[in-house]
Parts: sequence; C-alpha cells; structure tokens
Amino acid sequence: MSQENVDVIRRMYDRWLQGDPSLFDAFDPKIELHPDPAADWVGVDAVYRGHDGVRRYMAHVYEAFEDYRPEVEELVDAGDKVVTLAIEHGRGRVSGATVEARRTAHVWTMRANKAIRLDLYLDRAKGLEAAGLTGGPRW
Repeated sequence: MSQENVDVIRRMYDRWLQGDPSLFDAFDPKIELHPDPAADWVGVDAVYRGHDGVRRYMAHVYEAFEDYRPEVEELVDAGDKVVTLAIEHGRGRVSGATVEARRTAHVWTMRANKAIRLDLYLDRAKGLEAAGLTGGPRW
C-alpha cells in the first residue's frame, strides 16, 4: 500500500506543476495542512483545513513569491506517510530577490490513498524525524 501512496503524491506534484486542478484528487476533503511555525509569512492560520484551507495556504505562498515551485528531489516511503524531500524555488514579490528557499520536507499522512494531513518543515532533518526516519547520507 505504501508504494501506492508514493505514486499518489508523485501524481499530485506532477499535476500541481502543470497547473492541473485535479491535484486535489489526492487530498481527503478534510485534509489538514500544518505549516512550519517558523514560516510566519504564510499567514495567521495555525492549521489550514479542507481543500479550501489548502487553497488559502497556497494563495499566501503565491502572494509572497512569484514563480514559486517545488523541485522534488525524492519521495520517501515511510509506511502510512510519504516524505517529500524538495528544494523550493521562487522570487520574492516585494524584494524581487531570487530564492532557492531551502531543502525542505513535506510529510504527508495517508489513509486509503488520500492525504489526510500535510506537515511542512523548513528543516529537513525535523521532517524526517517527525516521519520516524533519520537523516542518512542522502538527506
């Protein structure tokens, strides 16, 4: 089942980068998105709930950054979780500065091939630890 979860998340990123709204097919209607608390620029919500919450979160991201896109380096099978190891790119709307944000981790909790929770980590090691993984040489 966990390889199926990895495939679901891989397709979701492909759709996102193509601007395909069917990316939401990967999300449970009651998905919870938990931003890293250090990312205070994404708005005041501590938790974004449901498809509308995910849209609201992404609106905050796109308000802050032009040309925002995640570059997925690896998808890691962690049982009922899938960890995305990514480099996030964009350009600050206010500063105009090009940003290669960070080597981040997105921890997706899955149930019945749907993402029910997404925890975002600016610190990759913290994301891997939260998923029950330890940072090896490739991370």
